[in-house]
Amino acid sequence: MKTNAGLIAALASVTAAHGVRTQDGSGYPPPPPGKRQDIAPPGKWRISPLDGSKIALPTAEQLAFQDREMGCLVHFNMATYIAQDGCNGDPTLVPARDLFDPEQLDTDQWMETVRSFGGKYATLVAKHNCGFTTWPTEVTFKDVAGETVPYNYTIAQSPVKGKDVVESFVESTEKYGFGHGFYYSVVVNNYLNVQSAQVRNVTAAPGQVGITTDVYNDVVFEQLKELWGKYGNLTEIWFDGGYSGDQKERIQTLLQKAQPNAVIFGGCQDNGTCVSDNSIRWIGNELGHAEEENWSTGLTESGASDSPYFTPAECDTTLQTGDRWFFGVDTPLRSLDEMIKVYHETVGRNCVLALDLSPDRRGLIPDSHVARYKELGDFIRQCYDHPVQPSCKKRNKAKGTYTLTFDKPAEIDRVVLMEDQTGGQVIRTYQVWGKQGKENEWSLLSNGTSVGHKKIDLFSKPATVTEVMVNSTFVDTPKWRSVTVHKCS
Repeated sequence: MKTNAGLIAALASVTAAHGVRTQDGSGYPPPPPGKRQDIAPPGKWRISPLDGSKIALPTAEQLAFQDREMGCLVHFNMATYIAQDGCNGDPTLVPARDLFDPEQLDTDQWMETVRSFGGKYATLVAKHNCGFTTWPTEVTFKDVAGETVPYNYTIAQSPVKGKDVVESFVESTEKYGFGHGFYYSVVVNNYLNVQSAQVRNVTAAPGQVGITTDVYNDVVFEQLKELWGKYGNLTEIWFDGGYSGDQKERIQTLLQKAQPNAVIFGGCQDNGTCVSDNSIRWIGNELGHAEEENWSTGLTESGASDSPYFTPAECDTTLQTGDRWFFGVDTPLRSLDEMIKVYHETVGRNCVLALDLSPDRRGLIPDSHVARYKELGDFIRQCYDHPVQPSCKKRNKAKGTYTLTFDKPAEIDRVVLMEDQTGGQVIRTYQVWGKQGKENEWSLLSNGTSVGHKKIDLFSKPATVTEVMVNSTFVDTPKWRSVTVHKCS
């Protein structure tokens, strides 16, 4: 769940990142063993042989993350057990430990749900703003009295002492073949009286522990060492709301040492400094909506075609209405039609879709949520797993065209375009044409700008065609990964 805009703005002056990307356009050493040879090392761009423009180059990890297309953010923490959607807005709110009691915890059931809608990764909110950790952290620290005390606002002090939600989650993701990641809020911790990465200059409220900001930064670092060091290789790490300048250097060093291959949500700042070469960016809203023109490159919400930064977008959104992330009692769900629209406006617009997964107070995904996710997955499979097959496919590399020919007239209502981005995103515009009618005349079915990993165009009405051709303009000869056409009910 995104932190408030005010917090992000407040942190902007103290948030920094690791190193400006190299932009000399020169040669680079070969990738280490195991890396794909056609993908440049991180932080590089190349010069277009056609017009001299800069073409940002991806890392293998960024492309692999885009290939996952859909995953989830699992919001399961202390906030699951209170009426509010998180401990936001009330810096003194520290819910009682004994509220956290998932008697039927079943993380395999979570992954079954992810599989039902077609997800390929899951990122767990391991610690949110209340400060409660769903793993039994062993971190100790000095309080304001100088006493060394344990961090004892954890699952180990709850009614389910002995369990480790993080460990169970990781085991389930591995069992189902999903990538896994962690969300850990480094800028807010009500238990330690911290807002905007600073200990508040007020007396600690009941349930809070008084410390200094320096001690807090030590706690953050030590808990990240646990999360990033004990639970395998991470697919994704979330920095929600950024991190402070005081935290930056240690976090950056640990990240490069412990999890160099994880993609980092919010890894780049607007000034072009990035905490990781595997950075991905936020789309700017939590609606499940990317703009029609959404690039794999750039630092702003929809990216920019001419940016030297390859930073794919991730679109995070909820299943529950009202932008509700943690489980809400009797909170309605968004309709299937709306979730299908979300799919087309995220995955269909070159964005990785991160759907919220909100286990209830039993530790299970509610039945109504399970059913809606499966309905979405069923639609995607029915619509896109079986394209209308042409009798012939032809690519004209020099012209950047891709043609499908059919033995007999075929009815279609959408096209799925995929660009091979190993050398960067090079297509700048495209047009989809269909040969129709008795005269076999060409008519324009759709057109656009950014293709990137995937672009899905829904036609204004079904078309019966004998041939489909995709034209393009580009800054280097494009490599089409695939072009498919479909007819969906």
